[in-house]
Amino acid sequence: MKKYVAVDVGGTKIAVGVGEESGRFLGTSVFSTDTKWSQDAVLDRIAETVDQLVSETGLEHANLVRLGLGSPGPLDGPRLLETSNLHNWMGLNWETGLESRLNLPVSVQNDATAAGLGEWMYGAGRGTNDCIYVTVSTGIGAGIVAGGRLYAGARGNAGEFGHIVMNPTGPECPAGHQGCLESLASGTAIRRQGQAQQAASAFLGGFDAVETKDVFDGYEAGDPVCRAIVEAAADQLGLGLSYLIDLFNPEKIILGGGVATHAPASYRERLWHAAIRWSLKTMAGVVELVPAQLGGDSGLKGALAVAVTEHRP
Repeated sequence: MKKYVAVDVGGTKIAVGVGEESGRFLGTSVFSTDTKWSQDAVLDRIAETVDQLVSETGLEHANLVRLGLGSPGPLDGPRLLETSNLHNWMGLNWETGLESRLNLPVSVQNDATAAGLGEWMYGAGRGTNDCIYVTVSTGIGAGIVAGGRLYAGARGNAGEFGHIVMNPTGPECPAGHQGCLESLASGTAIRRQGQAQQAASAFLGGFDAVETKDVFDGYEAGDPVCRAIVEAAADQLGLGLSYLIDLFNPEKIILGGGVATHAPASYRERLWHAAIRWSLKTMAGVVELVPAQLGGDSGLKGALAVAVTEHRP
């Protein structure tokens, strides 16, 4: 049976696994990301970890057919452009860097795109031809499967859902826009609003530093300020989802990420009500909102799915 290497690159940790097309991993390893590493240093560390896993699992390099990697974006094909916390790696070419070290074909996708592919192959999207994975966490992103194939765009950056501008006069976004969805509905946006309105909230008033979870706790406790913040974020996200529904006509929208996963059911109900309200009835009638299934495995399973689908004829 063919074996694949999966690499999930994050700002705090990098996960590496050796697995099979079924989604089963024979071995995995996780190490902390050191943002001070040079480009050669991170490539060397990943290659060394792959070699270690191959040895531990009793395989040989000849058993490996492809490496799939999920990377933070934005990307220029397999090359990493500037990110907010990985400045030393700007211009790093994952493909050439790892192929030369491992003598193995390498396929690279944006991390949200890879996670969406993983949910389609191994999680909540199984059995569909058209589905969209949306992650709501510190930021907001999406992975799109259309017609039974991953849609990644010309340079691999399709799915930057969080940077759709919803209100051109809204809050600033690190990407340089104002009023993008991420600045209005992400976990970061909810935390920022909680901090800004802390003095007006009886629930938040006693906190030294307001976090996203605190705002959701206040929402569940019935605090008017927290309820207004969470409901506004849910409405904006729902409006954004209506754009995806009308553009792609998906069978499922898969909702994942830390915020969406741990938020109360009433938050998800509200955003879905907004999505259905603002999308065309013919589109809304065939789409289903479902929770992501892979949880903390989404990154590594997504990278595995990238390797598997790229290897298929």
